[in-house]
Amino acid sequence: MPETPEFRIEKSPDGTWVGDYAGHVLRTAFQPIFRFEKGRLAPIACEALLRVSRDGNPVLTDTFFTSLDKPAFEALEPQLRSLHIRNACHIPSSERRLFLNFDPRIPEHPARFEAALRTLGAELRAAGISPADVVCEITEAETQNNAALTHFAYELRARGYMLAVDDFGTRASRQQRIAAIAPDIVKFDGRMVKRLLSNPAGAATLRMMVSEFHKQGIHSVLEGLEALWEIGPAESTGAPMVQGYALAAPRIVSTDFSNWIAQFRPQPEAPAVRMVKTFR
Repeated sequence: MPETPEFRIEKSPDGTWVGDYAGHVLRTAFQPIFRFEKGRLAPIACEALLRVSRDGNPVLTDTFFTSLDKPAFEALEPQLRSLHIRNACHIPSSERRLFLNFDPRIPEHPARFEAALRTLGAELRAAGISPADVVCEITEAETQNNAALTHFAYELRARGYMLAVDDFGTRASRQQRIAAIAPDIVKFDGRMVKRLLSNPAGAATLRMMVSEFHKQGIHSVLEGLEALWEIGPAESTGAPMVQGYALAAPRIVSTDFSNWIAQFRPQPEAPAVRMVKTFR
């Protein structure tokens, strides 16, 4: 059996943390998540995303993950969160709330998920980040053991973390997963959001789903907003939070990240501008 490559995290001269894995350079990118506040949008958190390159050329993240065998992926997955947490020092304190991805297959092996939780806690303590400021996003991957996933969700919540179902509406991110982990947040799949926002009937369906989750105490995030026209209809659904390239693209962390994200904050003296546009 081939040996799993070593993953190394090193601090670069500019103060950011960079990973090295089998000739691949792994970096953190953060994408802001925005909240509607009196007709304006304000960044309130950042989702940590992986960016991969090899020999100076970008590599698609999905392509990189597909190239890993199961043992390699299982060994690397928790270490990527360590990379992201260390880079969170470059996020301004007002937006230093992290959405971190978790593969739902982790809890199928108790020893592995216990180790992942210990590593997560140690990295957050070192970074001075409270579990209350971390949202654990359970990705859309399939799992064969919903009972283990429910237990994992319980362990995360017992430690003070919030929970989210990522990409709701695709693959395994459906009502069964909502029932299994009782999340605090549901992030709607971007492709589904785009399709539903494109017509009045779809927007009404999305509004109904957001309302139903709200009744259960679950907050909604509409992902994948890529066009400015989608922002008004997105607000009209009642979803409190949105994310997408139309608002801010993911940005690889750098020493000027704080200044970059500051430009998205609404200025107190600026008049509020309503973003809702009704369908005519």
